[in-house]
Amino acid sequence: MKIGIIGGGIVGSSLYRILSEKHEVKIFDASVKTQFPTLIHSLLLKDCDVELASLSLEFYKKYKIKRMDFTSYTIGKVGDDLISSWTEHGVSVKETYVDWIGDKALEAKGGDSLVSIKDLTEVPKEKAKVGVLTSEKKATVKANGKDITGDFDVFVLTAGGWNSNIIDQRIPLKPYYCWASLMKGHRRELDKFIVYDYVLGFYSRPAIGIGSPLFIAGDGDIIEMRPPEDGKARKPEIKDRDLVISRIKTRFESRPIYVSGNFCEGTPDMRPVYGRLKDNLYLVGGLNGYGAEVGPGMAMLLEMMIDKGEERRPYMLDRFNGVENFDLGREPHEL
Repeated sequence: MKIGIIGGGIVGSSLYRILSEKHEVKIFDASVKTQFPTLIHSLLLKDCDVELASLSLEFYKKYKIKRMDFTSYTIGKVGDDLISSWTEHGVSVKETYVDWIGDKALEAKGGDSLVSIKDLTEVPKEKAKVGVLTSEKKATVKANGKDITGDFDVFVLTAGGWNSNIIDQRIPLKPYYCWASLMKGHRRELDKFIVYDYVLGFYSRPAIGIGSPLFIAGDGDIIEMRPPEDGKARKPEIKDRDLVISRIKTRFESRPIYVSGNFCEGTPDMRPVYGRLKDNLYLVGGLNGYGAEVGPGMAMLLEMMIDKGEERRPYMLDRFNGVENFDLGREPHEL
């Protein structure tokens, strides 16, 4: 089968690696996106998302994607059901007092890592601006103005926050801007551990991972906006920037160096989605700010749908049938 993938980010690159084992696959990507060098992969999620993150971990190991494992600390109340779910998936969890945090926390080992997004997305791509026009049953796909519909058996739309810019059909997805701040602190532990602070409402993670004074932190409000059509980076006004940074500084003595962000994409229930849009078009989207956790897992689910007809109901597209308007909620990796 000839498969065209529209979008070469986390899911598109994961799909390329998986589907290329059996099919002829090509990625089309406008190359307008910026990627953080590393992103968090965590098993410390909720409900069936833990299983999805576990699938992603299998993917990283199979394809030898570079990762650095880190111990994490979760501050705030966590239900016994969540802890049981984490331990069932191989995470070692215990409550302890952490001197450099100045509070009690759940120490988790075997549940968190930083994934090299550069390593993951280094697959062959053709630079092209793609447009998708839909009819009742089929999609017409053009790359740089050329109709390539007949060159492929099926296409997969997986361009993240850019999906809504590419397709003419209304889909149950909304793009938004998510951001984080590079911080410099006095605690070198902040470049050695991941912290989820549900008391003050932020996360921190290593910037380099060698015990430098630098760390990355964030968890501001979702800023609904579409990516620019021309691909030029534009930062929106971040209204809660000072508030979020003040929370970080309340817990850890530090100062911001610079703020950076990227476009994410959410669904009505803030969970990922996949399925068949048209006879020749599949969709994978709505990673909701936790793409490194669930993106490769979603790619694995789509491969099972294409090759075996298997469906994973909690993430299927048809759960949004009849949904016209919706507001984005809280990112689901937050407890």
